[in-house]
Amino acid sequence: MLESADNNEENMSKLKQDYYDKKISKLVKHTSAKVSSDVEIQSAGWIYQLYKDEKLHSDKERLQRMSQHWPETKVNSYLTTLFNGLSLKDTIQLAKISTIIKKLEEDIEFEENQLEKQFLQENLDYFKSLTKKEYLVLDGQHRIEEIVKFFDNQTEWNPTQTVTFKVGDLNADIPVSGFYKNIEENIRDYLFNNTALIIVTYHTGDLQELANIFITSNSMIAMSKHEKRILNYNQTNRWLVDLCNNDVNIRDMFELIGSGMTGDYAMNKKGDTLFTAEMLLWIKDNNYENQDETLKSLLGPNRLNKKSEKVIHMSNSQRDLTKKIMRKMADGCVFIDESKLKKFSKSSLYNLFYTLAFFMQTGNFWGNSKSIDGKYQIDNIERFVKWFFDEEDARIHADGSRIKFKKPNGKKGSQLHDLSFAKHNADQKHKSKTCMKGKGGSKYTFSDYGRLRYLLEDLSQNIDELVKLGALSKLGTRSTSSEKNQLRVKRGIKLSKSDNIHLDEVKPISKGGEGTPINQQFIGDKKNWTKGNRTVRPIDNV
Repeated sequence: MLESADNNEENMSKLKQDYYDKKISKLVKHTSAKVSSDVEIQSAGWIYQLYKDEKLHSDKERLQRMSQHWPETKVNSYLTTLFNGLSLKDTIQLAKISTIIKKLEEDIEFEENQLEKQFLQENLDYFKSLTKKEYLVLDGQHRIEEIVKFFDNQTEWNPTQTVTFKVGDLNADIPVSGFYKNIEENIRDYLFNNTALIIVTYHTGDLQELANIFITSNSMIAMSKHEKRILNYNQTNRWLVDLCNNDVNIRDMFELIGSGMTGDYAMNKKGDTLFTAEMLLWIKDNNYENQDETLKSLLGPNRLNKKSEKVIHMSNSQRDLTKKIMRKMADGCVFIDESKLKKFSKSSLYNLFYTLAFFMQTGNFWGNSKSIDGKYQIDNIERFVKWFFDEEDARIHADGSRIKFKKPNGKKGSQLHDLSFAKHNADQKHKSKTCMKGKGGSKYTFSDYGRLRYLLEDLSQNIDELVKLGALSKLGTRSTSSEKNQLRVKRGIKLSKSDNIHLDEVKPISKGGEGTPINQQFIGDKKNWTKGNRTVRPIDNV
């Protein structure tokens, strides 16, 4: 009876605790939590089947690092861990697409703030584009890849320590290694169905929260500052990744340049987006040097692209111009032989961007000093870029750039002259750089911003030659025959009546007139000959 009473008291205590827990769970509701998740144990075969059924999605643009296959030593180490009793050491983190969609739809229905509604809708559109998938992979991409490759007999496993299994009543231990297909059948089934994995599944959340999960999940693996920044939910970040990932020529340009795309600029750390972000900032103020805090502000969380004192706001026009210049650079580099392109470093790509911006950006601080800002357009990018790299080669290897000396051991040595363009080109700092004509191979004297002023001077001295070469043309010059035909059609002039008419400018180009429709007219050939280089009233007929 005493034992029975003790049991009753224990049961009652448990009932009271259950009631209390349930009551508390009803009383307390976490209203700020945007993410909900659960944890379960699944087999390696479960994740393999999801992968093979194409139910897993890895977003390499927004939520993943650039894919680098693990080296063989790391693969063997992971498989040994997986199949030797430590499979629960790591977690695989997934986001359930269907439940996230459902929650977003509910949130949109009750959201009154229009900007927040816009953000939720963008998230909903993103996840709805993935409805053929079941899960979004947040962490564990490489581990999943290696599990699949092993079960598909693509990997020959060489354990880092002996792994053995016992089958049934057999006394002998069976060592396990090699290709999966060659392992004893019972052991194969065991590895596939009984290797346990911890699966964390997120049922709600938005892209900003999920990106934070990815960042913190990878915090034990060295991530560059830029890798973390570029994952923030920010319109500029999405623009940068889209441009650099999806433009084939831009990607080739960075991959083929000889040196400099290392460290934070490594391609597998999205260094191309770092370079482009810096140039975007330069377009904004024409005076950017590599400042970590400035990049942090530009690429920080700013999900609705709202103006803020803490976040640098970029206009669409600034992004569009940066994109235009980047694409011109990349399209031109296609014409440079790979062996020649490899002779240059990332610094020369900066220089090419600056040089193009001098005349392509209206109001460019530097180009304005030479009255070329926004005044020229590129007619032949191949000729322009070939000219640029010839000039760049001459600047970098100018006579006097290197100082020769004898080392204490009697051997010959050399170093870059502190005032040479080559020395300035070795880093991104501009203001502190000076040039002295005749020193270090310099052709010019500048008290500051030596690198930028050097590029600008070389361009301005050659710009007329570039026009003659057909690489550039001054904006406002006469229209091409194709443009003339388009304008003729717009003016309602039939082709059969166009033989003896000329396209003319009311105010001549030579006197500052522009080749724009408002300043253009069609007039008869004889009237055009008599008009010559004079400004006249618009002529109504031909």
